[in-house]
Amino acid sequence: MPPTTTRDWLADFLPGPPAVVIDVGARSGRGAGAYAGAGYEVIAIEPSTGMRAEPEARHPSPRIRWLADSLPALTTTSRSGVAADVVSLTAVWQHVAPADRPRVFRKLVGLLRSGGLLVLTLRHGPDDGRGGHPVSLAEVETLARSHGLQVVRAVPSPDLQGRPDISWTAVVLRLPDDGTGALPLLRHLILQDAKSATYKLGLLRALCRAADSSAGLAQEDGDEHVRLRLGLVALIWLWLYLPLVKAGLPQTRDNRRGAEGLGFAAVVSRALEAGILSPLDLRTGAVLSEAPAHVLYEALREVADHIIRMPANFLTFPGGT
Repeated sequence: MPPTTTRDWLADFLPGPPAVVIDVGARSGRGAGAYAGAGYEVIAIEPSTGMRAEPEARHPSPRIRWLADSLPALTTTSRSGVAADVVSLTAVWQHVAPADRPRVFRKLVGLLRSGGLLVLTLRHGPDDGRGGHPVSLAEVETLARSHGLQVVRAVPSPDLQGRPDISWTAVVLRLPDDGTGALPLLRHLILQDAKSATYKLGLLRALCRAADSSAGLAQEDGDEHVRLRLGLVALIWLWLYLPLVKAGLPQTRDNRRGAEGLGFAAVVSRALEAGILSPLDLRTGAVLSEAPAHVLYEALREVADHIIRMPANFLTFPGGT
């Protein structure tokens, strides 16, 4: 069994084999070999070909796939499309520079399938000469809140080598498969962030629709971001709000102006009244005659301007970033 499964702090959380485990910073291969021996499918991440040769020879299991990759980018792993049940970093987090940790955390979360576990061991104490940085459970908890993960267990322990100035904290985080772990982030967006939540949620809905239906139109922008055309986001936004505009529903109880209260929807409302715009016009690749094309162009311009000025300007993570 893997060394970690013999410890109470993790054993009851681990899924059964042949779940997929990504071991980031596999080094000696001891953990990867133990997981593979227990029936897990393991992807062992190690940047150095020279450092991989010995553990590969020591653990020649067909269940282990060695991958040349490194933090903070994890480019090869991220592009492999693998979804892991467990991502493990044993004695690695202290070697990640504090400035890189938000980026690395996003990368690690992106490797997890719904319900997956992120397992970290945090080393507390002086640097051992290998480029260590201070770590804290509070920092990990803050990163978890920003990414919808739940800290399900944190266990402090002394150093197994008996070093008096070194101690450890083993942390188990879970990416919920029912959405509950994202509630702190959503609560921030809806209740605690500046400005009304209506348009911010509208933008999030539009982006989710784009991910579901138009993912091929996204372009990679480095290893951290993708670019999505504002016109596409505006088109989806308009399609989502069109029923509200058509029904003349007010934005809030105190708003007596109906659809006009949506601001950007005024031009759409006029187009609907004139009968020159329908939901069928609001799709990528639609061919329009001059009059509805002009109306749609004006509506998209209004929506894009509104998105830039309002939700895209005021959306923040907890902490204000």
